[in-house]
Amino acid sequence: MTRSNLYIRLSNGNFLICVADSSSAPEQGYIVESLILPLLSLENAENELALITEHCTMNEQRINATYRYEINLKAKTVAFYEEHYHYKSDRFSVGENLTDRYSTYLLSIDNQTV
Repeated sequence: MTRSNLYIRLSNGNFLICVADSSSAPEQGYIVESLILPLLSLENAENELALITEHCTMNEQRINATYRYEINLKAKTVAFYEEHYHYKSDRFSVGENLTDRYSTYLLSIDNQTV
């Protein structure tokens, strides 16, 4: 199981943090196809929040999260990183940029539908 902390800016500008506890590597497909792509198609913050609540634990972060997604629903952008937790300072930080893995997965599903 791979966990990801999600940092999401809703289409109305509100910001929230949540955690996806399972199948959150893009290559596993679940988070991309069940959460991210549907979120990007929505234009209403209430509907976005309902979908996020269905798939994530709200207002939490996991210190054992492998990944970080930064999703901006206003700009319709997604960035994907390693997530690091520093026990001494009790802080999370961005690791290596892995957005190319997310982009590669999107291309693979696009090629399957053609």
